[in-house]
Amino acid sequence: MDKPLRILAVVNLPWDPRLGAARVWIELAEEWTRAGHVVEKFCLTDAFAKPDASPARSAFRFLLFPFRAARFVRRNAERFDVIDALVGTLPFSKNSLQFRGLLVARSVGLYHLYEKFERVAAKRWPPASKGKLIGRLFYGVFNKRVRAASRASIAHCDFLNLPNSDELICVRDEIRSATPVAVEPYGLTPARRQALSDAAASADARWQKKKVAFVGMWSVRKGARDWGQIIRRVREKVPDACFLFLGTMIENRHVWNDLDLEPVDYVGLVPQFQPDELPQLISDCTVAAFPSYVEGFGMAVVEQLAAGLPTVAYDAPGPRDILRESLPELLMPAGDVVRFSDALIEILRGDFAGYQELSDRSAKTAEKFSWPAIARDTAAEYRKRIHDLASHAHA
Repeated sequence: MDKPLRILAVVNLPWDPRLGAARVWIELAEEWTRAGHVVEKFCLTDAFAKPDASPARSAFRFLLFPFRAARFVRRNAERFDVIDALVGTLPFSKNSLQFRGLLVARSVGLYHLYEKFERVAAKRWPPASKGKLIGRLFYGVFNKRVRAASRASIAHCDFLNLPNSDELICVRDEIRSATPVAVEPYGLTPARRQALSDAAASADARWQKKKVAFVGMWSVRKGARDWGQIIRRVREKVPDACFLFLGTMIENRHVWNDLDLEPVDYVGLVPQFQPDELPQLISDCTVAAFPSYVEGFGMAVVEQLAAGLPTVAYDAPGPRDILRESLPELLMPAGDVVRFSDALIEILRGDFAGYQELSDRSAKTAEKFSWPAIARDTAAEYRKRIHDLASHAHA
């Protein structure tokens, strides 16, 4: 019988399930622990015990984090078989880390693709102010360091874990890395999927509600500049449509400003919520919308599908892999607000039989994304890679 793996998770964020990136490791760790493996973590609050609200100091901590993580690894290298680290958090060679096990770089959103979007966004939606010169210089240096750390992580790791097929293409064709890769999606625990399903109102009640849900942080990348047009176009054809924005993680005034609206009763805003509150929050929604231009995966898409909500999304990295096979009609060209809005309108105005079929197919699609299966497959892949490392060492 195989010995349990000793796994160290490294992520430069607080160990908080409300943060999408940290949640990946938190839920994987729970599954691995349940399977008998031993999992420890080194996160932002392990590196820096006291929180800091200053954006500049927070950015500086991100730059320092890899050095503190490396120090922890050197002191504890013999205790772990696998280090599963967020890309960019351990941009050092295994020799310098004094680590002989399997070094995994895990992407939860490849910096290279995100940076490409930021360049396009800056041209399409120029910021009203360029900010102070010293700030521009600081964040220029910051982005350069983050980019270099991301590349170095990919260069030095034994194995790269990616959440979508677009990132694999990017790694091979643009970054030009030949590092061994697995594309592993994210998933839901059986309990989470059941909670989302159980809380959902009947399909008939949801169909009559004409309510559109969005779950995610409010940002340009996730469609903040598109939502105003989407709302206006949908309500032009479906006057009783209403909208719910969950987990925006920003003051409401910024959302209203981007929507070009005063507070109105047909738009609800919930800046923060606890993960276990989501099933009830979306229980009476009709359809979900996810106009994101690039994602690592798009966990919010899977969660809303599990609740029986057809989820219209941009045909972009992340959601593309979730919907392409089973629900291709819900993928719209990225940035095409007209077609995106029309897809929502079609669902909101369609007949109940069509909605019921689409809702059932949505819930069925979510079943494909299971944390127990993903954790099991990932652990098996790690064992294989550890065996390969040992074979090469003795060759």
